Amino acid sequence: MTSLFSKLSDKLSSKKNKPSHLDEVKKKKSLMEYKKAVAYYKREEYENSKKFFEKALYYDPENTDAQHNLKIVIKRIAHIQKEEEEKKKKKDTAVNKTLSSESSNVLNIKSTEERDDRFYFKALRIDTDSSIEEITERINLEFRKWRTRINSPNMKMRYEAEEMLAIISQARRKLIQK
Repeated sequence: MTSLFSKLSDKLSSKKNKPSHLDEVKKKKSLMEYKKAVAYYKREEYENSKKFFEKALYYDPENTDAQHNLKIVIKRIAHIQKEEEEKKKKKDTAVNKTLSSESSNVLNIKSTEERDDRFYFKALRIDTDSSIEEITERINLEFRKWRTRINSPNMKMRYEAEEMLAIISQARRKLIQK
């Protein structure tokens, strides 16, 4: 009798230890998602890679490779975002320096009465012996350049662009329409 009982208990315990069909399907699905994530990582598509590593962990939370690689991808994404922010700061700083050096001496004269023809030639970097066509071309070039800066998120750049556009408008009236 004990032998029959022991046989039945051995069968039951072996069934408990044996993975079910559903567990096997989940592990296979996890492996497929893991492979997709690795492929995206190799193509440097880190957001997609992160998504598929998370899916792999959804199907098999004990997948240590997916856990490890997910941490790496998250760190990589954070690193890339930090680099982009630093580039943006450097670009804003460089543009501000350029604007300041270009427009600081031009913006110093506030009243329009003080502005004579020489002021506009200096502000627009035009030779005093230039033809009307050259002056018109330069004014249009400067207008396009400063017009693109008027919508900048940088308030200093926006202010300088507004000032320069006003100067360009005055220069157009004074120098071209004589």
